[in-house]
Amino acid sequence: MDSVEPPEIDTPSTPRLVEHDRNPARPPVKSPATVRRRTLLLAALAATGAAVPVAVMESRANSAAGPRTTVFPLPHGHAGSVAFSPDGKTLAAGLSGVQGIHSTLRLWDVAQGTATTPWPDQVEELTKVAFSPDGKTLAMTGTFAVSLWNVADRTAIALPHPRPTLDLAFAPDGRTLATGGRDGTARLWDLPTHTLTTMLTTQGMTEVDAVAFSPDGRTLATDSDDLTESPVRLWDLRTHTVATTLDAPRRHGFNPVAFASKGNIMATGSADNIVRVWDSGTGYVYAALTGHTGPVTTVAFSPDGDTLATGSEDRTVRLWDTSSLDVFPLDTLTGHTDTVTTLAFSPDGKTLASGSLDATVRLWSNR
Repeated sequence: MDSVEPPEIDTPSTPRLVEHDRNPARPPVKSPATVRRRTLLLAALAATGAAVPVAVMESRANSAAGPRTTVFPLPHGHAGSVAFSPDGKTLAAGLSGVQGIHSTLRLWDVAQGTATTPWPDQVEELTKVAFSPDGKTLAMTGTFAVSLWNVADRTAIALPHPRPTLDLAFAPDGRTLATGGRDGTARLWDLPTHTLTTMLTTQGMTEVDAVAFSPDGRTLATDSDDLTESPVRLWDLRTHTVATTLDAPRRHGFNPVAFASKGNIMATGSADNIVRVWDSGTGYVYAALTGHTGPVTTVAFSPDGDTLATGSEDRTVRLWDTSSLDVFPLDTLTGHTDTVTTLAFSPDGKTLASGSLDATVRLWSNR
């Protein structure tokens, strides 16, 4: 089913409430005045084993005052992907843009802000890292292979992927891994047997640079580097066919995708600076947000689905409240000095990790 998009909603300098057509079947719009105040701690993680200081800052919705920032550099590269372990104790980062021969995987103890026991060196650039739902496996993909690492004994199994892989995602039950590659195909792998079960592709589909599972595991969203008007496809995994296409214009960029944990809500970013929030079942656009002033490079929902975080080439992270399906800006986090490349919420939803081309990883903690 083709998607239908309402007119874009302009938010010239400070994001504001997104208005929608009246629909009595939907929850009432929450007033911006009810946005709760939040105190944020900014903890930037160094890549060394030394403990790092924490800078306290306070940031409120619609506040003109910018947060205080502390920058801690990553050596040798920048974080292209970050992921929390399911228990929230460990943060992993896969590095790209590495200069020289250095490990491209970093892990930290979140509570202490220190590096964990050294991991076997990874010398390839990593495009994505992800923990399995049970926390026993750390999957990573990059220039050469898709690797499944046993977290306990730090041994790995490589999946026989024919070409470089750009993205990967675990199914909610942890039994299936989806990968997207440069050959225009999304692959589904059975993890107990480490075998390829399904290849998803269709006419016009080229590089698959984003994959994401719906909360029930029945749908896989893919974004492809093709020139169609609907490069975001939603695959019915029971029939392995495209159920819905989303009209999310690329403009020679890519569309990061993410599902909320409840309902049919999903979000995409785009090179046209717009964040779109969709009904994944019908392709209807709940909101088209234009607060970012650069291409939207990463999107992530909090575990409860009530907050959407978005990062951009404009160097900011924006938080949007989605609890009533009416999206309005909650906060803008500033401090990165280059493109925000990756975002991830901790399992309890109280901490947001962000990585950037400025070679920093930051933890934004809600207290």
